[in-house]
Amino acid sequence: MKIYDHINGNTKTIGIIGHPISHTFSPVIQNSIASSFNYNARYMVFDVLPPNLKLAIEGAYALNIEGFNVTLPHKSNVIPYLKDIDSLALQIGAVNTLKRIDGGYKGYNTDIIGLHKSFSVRGIDIDGKSVVIIGAGGAAKAAAILFASKNAKKIIIANRTKNNALLLKKDIEKYYNIDIDIISLSELKNINHTDIAIQCTSLGLKGKDLSSPVYDEAFFKKIDIVNDIIYTPWETEFLKLAKKYDCYCINGFDMLIYQGIAAFEIWFDTEFSNEEKDDIYNTLLEYHKAKEC
Repeated sequence: MKIYDHINGNTKTIGIIGHPISHTFSPVIQNSIASSFNYNARYMVFDVLPPNLKLAIEGAYALNIEGFNVTLPHKSNVIPYLKDIDSLALQIGAVNTLKRIDGGYKGYNTDIIGLHKSFSVRGIDIDGKSVVIIGAGGAAKAAAILFASKNAKKIIIANRTKNNALLLKKDIEKYYNIDIDIISLSELKNINHTDIAIQCTSLGLKGKDLSSPVYDEAFFKKIDIVNDIIYTPWETEFLKLAKKYDCYCINGFDMLIYQGIAAFEIWFDTEFSNEEKDDIYNTLLEYHKAKEC
């Protein structure tokens, strides 16, 4: 028998809650960061059914768990059980990071940080740009709030159900005076030239529907930059088409890694240097690509 003494009475527990949750890459991200930078912490996975969410949050606080990532289907539903919420997360109406504070947990949204970083690390300035957002769920709302906060020239929300897109538009207009159009997926081919397109649906996700929300050449020829929030497979059908028509392509891996780094910084009141973030990113990228092959 070998002695394992890496976990002790001072080890901080962090984790992720969602359902289903077996597919998550977050334990690799967070445990690798903790180990590499000598934090006495371990990141665990908690499969929490929706009816048990309130009990799970209360139990986690009683157990002195330091914080969580939150994924589907809990990102919005967890808000009533929080002690506090960050102002930007409140605008988005969804949280993906919880930090233990006196009396409960405070909610944050680092998805918006990860999405912004996926552009900035490539030297892409999104200020004042026009954007088409495909989808109207939580990720789409984070994208819309990001571009609205960066004084978007125009936001186009394309969704299978226009009513859901309209609700998203109304939510954004509570905080920002931005030009927003609502269209159906079939109308994407009719848009004018737009700087950026962000694919925020689950279409193309490995293990689900591997299709693209749009196939029209006319659409891709009007877009300069495309960003698909999906990171597995590495190149979705949407990105394959965009690449075919010479769009600059970004997948969801950057968003995933940088939102995870931001969450770690929140939990441990720290800030990594750009060089440290680059090292984290490159190490995890190499690992992920090896696993994908």
